[in-house]
Amino acid sequence: MKKHHLTGLLLLLASMAGMPGGVHAAMDSDGDGVPDGIDECPNLKEDFDSVYGGDVDGCPSDFVPWYDMDFDGIQDHIDDCPTVKETYNRVDDEDGCPDISAKEGKNIADSDADGYPDYLDLCPGQPETYNGIDDKDGCPDDFAMIHDADQDGISDGLDECPLQSETYNQLEDSDGCPDVAEVVTKQYEFPDTDGDRIEDRRDSCIDEAENYNDYLDWDGCPDVPGAESLVISDMDFDGIPDVNDECPAERENYNKFEDSDGCPDIVRLLTVYDTDSDGIYDPDDACPYSPETYNGLDDSDGCPDRVADNKLEADSDGDGIADGADMCPGQPETYNGIDDKDGCPEDS
Repeated sequence: MKKHHLTGLLLLLASMAGMPGGVHAAMDSDGDGVPDGIDECPNLKEDFDSVYGGDVDGCPSDFVPWYDMDFDGIQDHIDDCPTVKETYNRVDDEDGCPDISAKEGKNIADSDADGYPDYLDLCPGQPETYNGIDDKDGCPDDFAMIHDADQDGISDGLDECPLQSETYNQLEDSDGCPDVAEVVTKQYEFPDTDGDRIEDRRDSCIDEAENYNDYLDWDGCPDVPGAESLVISDMDFDGIPDVNDECPAERENYNKFEDSDGCPDIVRLLTVYDTDSDGIYDPDDACPYSPETYNGLDDSDGCPDRVADNKLEADSDGDGIADGADMCPGQPETYNGIDDKDGCPEDS
C-alpha cells in the first residue's frame, strides 16, 4: 500500500514540474514519474513491479546495479568510463563516457583524450583516472587527494610547489612543480599498478592482478568461478562462495577494506568526508546524505531547502522533502542512510 501511495505522489509531483509559475518540483529525464533527484536510474524507466519489492528507486526490476556502477544504462563490461555517466548527446552514446558535441563542424580540443574538453578540464595535460574520486574535474586522483590548491592532481601534502601547477611533460612529473623539458620523447601511459595489462582507471583491483581464467577477465580481479560450479554457489560472481558471503547478491569491491566479507564497502575519510558532495563537510552538514540546494534559504545547513509557493511544494517539517512526497510531513527525516527518501525518522 505504501508503494502505490508513494508512486501516486511522485507522479503528481512530476506532472507539476510542467506547470507555469512557482518552483518546479523536479526534473524527470526518463519520464518514469520518479524525479531525477531521487531516481537511482535517471536514464532507465521504473517498471513498478511489486514482485521485486516495494521500493520505488527509479530502476527497472531486472536492473543489476553492480554491473552498472555509474547507473547510465551501459553495463560496466562494455562501459569505457564505468564510474562516470554517459551524457547521451548523440555523440558516442554507446561508449559510456561523457562527451561534448562539436558545433559547426569544429572539433573541441581534448589534449589528454580523457573525454573532457580542455576548456572544462582542470588538468588538460593529464587524463582523468575515473576511479570514483572527483571524476568530473579531468584530473588524475587518488585517495591521498584531500586538498590540491593548484589543481594539478598532486595533493598539497606531496606537492613541492602547491601553488604552481605541474606541467606534465614527462620531466619530474611527480614533484608538482612546473618544469621545462627541451625534448619530450616518451608518450604518456596510463598506470597499471599490478601489471595485469588492465589500466588502473578500468581495474577493479589495482593491487591484485587479473588471473585470466576466462571468468570476468575484464574486471582486473583474480576471480574464482562460482555460479557455474555444481559444488560451490557464488550468486554475485565475486569469488566468495555464498555460504561465506555476507552479501551473496552484491559483489565485493576489493578495496582492502573487509574484502573477505563479500560486501561492497566504501573507505571514507571521516575528517573531511562530504558524502553528498555539496561542499559542506559531514560533521557540519545537517543532511549529509542530501545535497544543499543553495537557493538563498538556510544555505549553510547542508539540507535541500525549497521555497514553496503552493501547498503541493510545502515542507512542513523542514527536512527538504516536500509534503507531497513526504510520508511523514510532520516529522523530519533523520538522514542516517536508512530510507532517507521517505521523509520519516528512523532509528540507526
